[in-house]
Amino acid sequence: MTYAEQLRQSRNKPQVAFTEFANATRKNPEHLFCFFEGKDNAYYVSRIKRFTENYYPVKCGGKQSVLDVYSLITGKEEYKKYKLGFFIDRDFNSPVGDKNPPIFETPCYSVENLYVSISVFKEILTNEFHLSEVSDTNFEKLSSLYEQRQKEFHNSVLLFNSWYSCLIEKRENENRKTGVTLDEKFPNNFIDISLDEVKSSYDFQKIKETFPNTIEIDYTEIEKKMEFFQDKEMHKVFRGKYELEFLIKMIREILKDSRTEKKIVSSKIDFSFGDGSTLGQQQVLNIFEAYAETPKSLLDYLEFIVKKE
Repeated sequence: MTYAEQLRQSRNKPQVAFTEFANATRKNPEHLFCFFEGKDNAYYVSRIKRFTENYYPVKCGGKQSVLDVYSLITGKEEYKKYKLGFFIDRDFNSPVGDKNPPIFETPCYSVENLYVSISVFKEILTNEFHLSEVSDTNFEKLSSLYEQRQKEFHNSVLLFNSWYSCLIEKRENENRKTGVTLDEKFPNNFIDISLDEVKSSYDFQKIKETFPNTIEIDYTEIEKKMEFFQDKEMHKVFRGKYELEFLIKMIREILKDSRTEKKIVSSKIDFSFGDGSTLGQQQVLNIFEAYAETPKSLLDYLEFIVKKE
């Protein structure tokens, strides 16, 4: 490992985040200190600024790093006087429960899930694709198409999300490693997303062959989990990075159609990022954050921690 790689890794260590916080309290003791996992601050900052301009963001790395920093800070009496905000994704884990000071946990799987609802997609059509809901027939066609393809997408990823959720549950209950680390994108060749349809091309056997080092899960457990998820709003409870990947893929396919075949869109759509081919997940989190949903629980949390005396 190179020195640069070691340095990048060290920046995610909770001790580094804690030291940054401790140093910042000397210069800005009245600020609200906000601790984020990953790069979630792209979503949270504008919402924090509705309540205060005096905030200090601290990136901690992963979810566990935020929780580790929480333990470091709350374990020291001298830091309890500061205004503190901790922000984590729920994932497939059990809730962290009531804490003092409190921790904000997304009511959905992750921040990414707040970007993918049909209402958010309509905001993108209006503000990024410049389509009028009143006068442009493309608006209704694309809205309806997105809803249809999203339902197909959820049916296609139901098995995989259920399997992975069972893994996390077993890890928590039995204190075992899952044996798998997932990428941002859905496993290659498992599904195909187009404007015409979303097709699944995997089964439980293919999952086991693709991830041979995972702990064993009985298929009956997965079936129960699938039944559980079918009664939920899947765009909220499924793995957020896959949900965001679906949104990005749909945007690319729509822009492609508007420039070539025009099977769905009757005229070329002007978009700040061209054909969308360069759009990545972090870019989307940044440029669409104004359209993303804001849970009431987040607003209540921010109001509470800002008013702390």
